[in-house]
Amino acid sequence: MSTLRQPANPLSKALRELMESRHGKEYGSMRRLADKVQEATESPDPYKTIARQLDGRPRWQLVEWVLDHCAPDDAEESWREHQVERLAGIYYSVHQERPPRYAGRLIVNGATVEDAISSPEEARDPTTRVLLLQEELARLQDSFERGEELSARLRDQAASLQGQLDSLQKDYSTLESAHDLIRQTKQELDGLVATLQERVRTAEETAESLERRVRNAHEEANFSQAALEQKKREYEELEQRESRTRVDLAEARDIADERYHELDRYRQESDEAQQRLRNQIISLERDIIELHERLRGLDSRTSNPPPSSPRPPVADTQKPRQSGHGGQRGPEYDWMRDDGDQNLFR
Repeated sequence: MSTLRQPANPLSKALRELMESRHGKEYGSMRRLADKVQEATESPDPYKTIARQLDGRPRWQLVEWVLDHCAPDDAEESWREHQVERLAGIYYSVHQERPPRYAGRLIVNGATVEDAISSPEEARDPTTRVLLLQEELARLQDSFERGEELSARLRDQAASLQGQLDSLQKDYSTLESAHDLIRQTKQELDGLVATLQERVRTAEETAESLERRVRNAHEEANFSQAALEQKKREYEELEQRESRTRVDLAEARDIADERYHELDRYRQESDEAQQRLRNQIISLERDIIELHERLRGLDSRTSNPPPSSPRPPVADTQKPRQSGHGGQRGPEYDWMRDDGDQNLFR
């Protein structure tokens, strides 16, 4: 068996070195690589394609085949990342263009000629742009799921508030049934009863407002979910059309630009919806704290009725008790300050 011929360019040389280090230094290495590629892709025998490109100007598809099937058995986790960056720089020096589907930085002879692509609009080919858009879509999906968790918390708090409202209504019924027993102090209690009724109405209005906000938040979340699913289907259809028809590069770039602008608009709408959710949650927290303080004030006044006298004594004003230690707000109010929740809508 004769040895492999000398490579025609640096990229062929680098690929041959990886093939030989994994499959030996004879032509059999190309045969073994072709067999592995055929087995993995179920495509026609790629042997001729591999041989022709190694003798000419290898394309990026061949680079990916070599990286997929020529890694050493004891390769470290960073082996592929390092080889991709190295071969991308060699590919750029040979073809004078960025490899397709590659978004990392380009290093030629130790110098960075191009930085990594950080956004889809910087991509020069539709395939790379679609991959970056898919990653951005995944990030938006994760943000939406976190918004769903916040919505669930909001519903739990609304249920708790409804329970407190029911308890308050029971207390009011008990107070009404004992009206005959405290008739002699009716004049002093008239103001208290009026205040209690006003607080009950306020609590009912607050509960109705919370229900409306939760319902609106759920509708906005459903709208965001439908928009994201629609965009996901559109990009899946775009990938299928690209793989089936291989449309002209200029036409594909126009389609990808149009899809990206649509995604950006939906992302802005999703950000606005999530900002509204956050504002509603902050407002709900204030409402709940205020209602707690009102209920504590009501409990302190109803548990110690004033004695019969021409003028009731001035009751000591007690500061509403707060959860936690040292009069500080307890951990049940600190969930809104978690770093994860603070950064949710950024």
